[in-house]
Amino acid sequence: MYYHYQLLVQSFLLFSLSLTQLFSTSVVVVDGFSAGTEIKGVVIFCHGSGDSGSGAKAYIEQVTPAQSQRLLRDSAIIIEYPDARLRPYRLNYGYTMRIWFDRYGGMDPQNSEDTPSVEESASRLNELIDDLITNRGIPPEKIALGGFSMGGGIALQTAARSSHTLGAVFALSSYLCNDSWVWKELEKYNASTTRRNEKQRKVNGLLTSPVFMAHGSSDDFVLPKWGKDTASRLKSLGVDIQQFLLVPGAGHQMTREELEELFQFLYISLNQKPT
Repeated sequence: MYYHYQLLVQSFLLFSLSLTQLFSTSVVVVDGFSAGTEIKGVVIFCHGSGDSGSGAKAYIEQVTPAQSQRLLRDSAIIIEYPDARLRPYRLNYGYTMRIWFDRYGGMDPQNSEDTPSVEESASRLNELIDDLITNRGIPPEKIALGGFSMGGGIALQTAARSSHTLGAVFALSSYLCNDSWVWKELEKYNASTTRRNEKQRKVNGLLTSPVFMAHGSSDDFVLPKWGKDTASRLKSLGVDIQQFLLVPGAGHQMTREELEELFQFLYISLNQKPT
């Protein structure tokens, strides 16, 4: 009997997995909105490795203070939680899990970046941004892009590949590899432009959008130094790092304090009037 039960459970899981792969686009938070409410802004929140959009949504709704969530809801700003695709992960012994990109060697930023896997996810996220703008009528300055851990890393990568100035970019407990494509791109971008042709140059979303970063001071998985070094290097290359919040005593997690600060940043950034 137990053997047949196991077979039934395994069949159900495989069926569920197939559905997830087919329909894993994004989960839209519309709680508290009445029918016909005009959506004025969208936050794209990318989950960490091995998590899912629905998992990140449940955690954030549980931990973020209610008044912070109301700030966005009362401004008709929703949050979308896209799912990373299932793929083999080298750091998980090649087993399949939801990740935005793969890694070589380990977590240390001295390891080389797996840029091809980054490109795939960044392209998908930029397609989502383009869809929001073109088909759903959301202006780029009313779109925020960010995430936690690997999700924050892919947000920085995606913004650096975007031709839109976004309302906000954020990265929580995140970092970039020392040899990341982003560094080369920003250096090349800055070297090829001068103040005289600044108005004619192509937009780089990471260089033209306000950025919020945060990190737990006791994070022993993604070390705070890695996040700090990334923020400092981005700032040196002209990225508008508006805040790097070091959360005292926090590990590799999103805390109530951190999310309160993030939601305040998003509220202010996405309610700015275009200049």
